[in-house]
Amino acid sequence: MKRRSLLLLLAGSACQRAAGPELGFGRALIAAARQSAQASDEQASWSVTELERLADDARSELAAVPGRSAAGVLSQLLFERWGFAREVEDRHLGFVFLPGVLEKRRGSCVGLGTLFLALAEAVGVKARGVMMPGHFYVRAVERGQPRNVELLRSGEMMPDDWYARRFPVPGGSAPEYARPLSPAEVLGVVDYNLGNERRRQLRLSEARAAFQRAVRAFPELAEAHASLGAVEQLLGNLTGAQASYRRAFETNPHLPGLEQNLALLTEERRGR
Repeated sequence: MKRRSLLLLLAGSACQRAAGPELGFGRALIAAARQSAQASDEQASWSVTELERLADDARSELAAVPGRSAAGVLSQLLFERWGFAREVEDRHLGFVFLPGVLEKRRGSCVGLGTLFLALAEAVGVKARGVMMPGHFYVRAVERGQPRNVELLRSGEMMPDDWYARRFPVPGGSAPEYARPLSPAEVLGVVDYNLGNERRRQLRLSEARAAFQRAVRAFPELAEAHASLGAVEQLLGNLTGAQASYRRAFETNPHLPGLEQNLALLTEERRGR
């Protein structure tokens, strides 16, 4: 069996002020970029400064005209005043990790989504990340009502059924989809994206480490378990691959490609 025949699984699809809780998630995203060699110490320091500058600007804008939708104000600032743009073609990690998004003023759904979440925390807006198959967006809560913020459409508010139609969930539902994610789970999504890119580059040991971090942070992320299984299989750890595939199957038995990969693994184990 040629290992390269493993099916690709669904892809997903992180100032010199004193540190404060309002930048907790932003700092965690920047630290994740530093840990993954996606930002130098200098870039990480600049990113904290820039994030706080944007947060200060957002606080001033929100205070100037009370009563406006805070999510709408953040979206307007992001795409109009600050000039951020979406990136849907280039898979470069600079469009995923926060320092690169801040520097390039451009990001993927995960890159723009995590930037929005970091700013929302900094200005006191309640918001969480939400994942769908191959997509990530933000759900804010305003006046007790949820508001979906679609960063690939300049922050447009989209209803739940739009996501259900555009990003259908195989089998109808799975525990990782269509629900508010914790900050730790969002960091797991970032590591999942890192693992996918390292696997595409055939940097398999790095991919394995990223997927391992992803499943620790987000145990219900079936895609990460399945992708970890594929990397373990490519590295020859068939026992580890079996365990990861089984964990993925327990979480989401309808994950595309999973049954085929399990069959390929069974065939390879029989051939040994």
